[in-house]
Amino acid sequence: MTLQVWALKVGELKPLSRGGLLLLAARCAIRVEPWLPPGADALWHVGLTHVAAVAFDAPAPSKPAAKLARELSNRGAKASSLLAATDEPLGQCMNYAALALGAAVEATSLDGGSTLKKAVLASAKLSASIAAVLGHAGRVRVPTGKDPVAVACVAIWDAIRADITSVAAASADLEIAKDRIRALREHAALWVGRPPRWASPR
Repeated sequence: MTLQVWALKVGELKPLSRGGLLLLAARCAIRVEPWLPPGADALWHVGLTHVAAVAFDAPAPSKPAAKLARELSNRGAKASSLLAATDEPLGQCMNYAALALGAAVEATSLDGGSTLKKAVLASAKLSASIAAVLGHAGRVRVPTGKDPVAVACVAIWDAIRADITSVAAASADLEIAKDRIRALREHAALWVGRPPRWASPR
């Protein structure tokens, strides 16, 4: 099975405004933040701050957003390459985490409509790819008879779907929050129930 089986559909994003869509993408990145590449903390903060800061503003200039997204992509690709021979799944997860935030950053230059929704879905799918990688790599513990890929993918997509409701409900408060990133992290749990053990490499 592919991610398409569990992935969000465009119609599920109807409750979200443009700002809500961008904050949903930011939440997708925050959820996989434990997998960010080594040494990427500062760049990650810049990217996340950018998405949160401009979510309720006019579309951001496309060239700076694209440059920042490329920097994130390059950092993820480098981590993946360095780990290819020793821990390929870990490198892939780091790459997907960087790409998820990069997609969210690029989405800030879009003014709305189906193009923005597709970009946000791309960010969500990239973040959810981590669950599939770990499931295929045997790093998701499940009861006998359960499919680890399905278990992991359902868990992360359930969490993303829960974000639609929580972000839509908290949108007004998130917009006026003094520390929008902190508010985005804390307004609702990142996972439905207890975070799965595989949600972090540490």
